[in-house]
Amino acid sequence: ISASRRLAAQYILRGLIDTRISRNAVVNVNQVAVRMHFTLTAANGRTISQATAANESFAGRDVLGMALTLIEERADEVVAQLYGDYCRGAGAR
Repeated sequence: ISASRRLAAQYILRGLIDTRISRNAVVNVNQVAVRMHFTLTAANGRTISQATAANESFAGRDVLGMALTLIEERADEVVAQLYGDYCRGAGAR
């Protein structure tokens, strides 16, 4: 946030990507769940948009690879939500 002030940024994007990895005892395979939450704010602190997405799957041996795949599968909808809200709010500044 301090860097955004020094650079006179007009918008700040904050995000959290949480990954949960576990072992499914019933089918004896790894599984992964991913949850993403992003908030787009104006430099004055006004919230412009919030977007959340979640995804989960069996992972096999490549748990981190599957986590990345799950993020990529949902990233477009998160970006679309943030951008759409930004565009709708552009006239409300």
